[in-house]
Amino acid sequence: MSIHILGTGAIGCHIASVLRLNRIPVTLLLRSQSRLREFDKCRNSIAYRSQGQIDIIPGFEASVVGDTTDQTPIQSLIVATKGHHTLKALTPVASRLSANSTILLLQNGMGVAEELLENLWPDTTPPAIFVGVNRHAVERMGPYDITHHSGYADPDALSIGRFPVNNTAAQQKEQPELIAKITAIRKLNAAQLPWPIVLVKMYKKLVANACINSVASVLMYKNIGNIKNGNPGGIAMMRAICQEAHDVFRDDLPGETVDSLMDMVLAINQQAGENICSTLQDIRLKNLTEIDYLNGYICKKGRERGIDVRYNQAMVNIIHAKEALYD
Repeated sequence: MSIHILGTGAIGCHIASVLRLNRIPVTLLLRSQSRLREFDKCRNSIAYRSQGQIDIIPGFEASVVGDTTDQTPIQSLIVATKGHHTLKALTPVASRLSANSTILLLQNGMGVAEELLENLWPDTTPPAIFVGVNRHAVERMGPYDITHHSGYADPDALSIGRFPVNNTAAQQKEQPELIAKITAIRKLNAAQLPWPIVLVKMYKKLVANACINSVASVLMYKNIGNIKNGNPGGIAMMRAICQEAHDVFRDDLPGETVDSLMDMVLAINQQAGENICSTLQDIRLKNLTEIDYLNGYICKKGRERGIDVRYNQAMVNIIHAKEALYD
């Protein structure tokens, strides 16, 4: 079974590399013929840097998403595109998926699974959709060239849960081959967990990303800048974001306080300090960011629940203002 991967940024290349290191066939779905030529120049390989070692990993298959001549069914698909790109990127291959297919979504932020179901499978049985909460910190150094900063020693690095859909409730206990293969790889530190547990982890990861990514992107510095030398302004901004997120998701995060969430944010910020967050990577490359699925999601839910989210909205506005200045 070949596992297809859509999205060849930091996370997509990381998962692809680890799968190939474990002798699992991988097919990369690339967005254009130019990307395919670029990959061909890399001899269909990925440079994977981790713990001071560089592995050049060969043996990948690759095809273009928009190639209408290829209608081969896709059994297992990992989607590692940014949240705001996912629907557009997945639409051309949706016809190759069926109710027997499995999709694993690996994005920062929240709301992607709901968006896909609403737009691609509103009246039909969708594939089994799993969502991963990913704590591996990976930086894109160049095309098909990544550095894995942290996560390989984190026993809770990748938590996976099946997104609940009413007409697939009877299948909730089944583990598709894709999930079985991923959870069997020790280096990924992955585990399949019940959806309610994964959902709590998603909210906590959302809080961490909303705090760290937005502030690091304002500072235009790697993550450690948020807290370097006890940075009072950086920490104050993160605490204000955290406070609002706790106000919005208080009922979804039982037992959590603003202080406990801030302790988590600061610990993750320190652990992934040498990483350049995905939002800042996008800004440096003059790409649109995923801010609407991070702080923007907090704002959306805050407005629905009548809660003041002015600090998160300010971060959304600042990041969009940066995007508007791209040449």
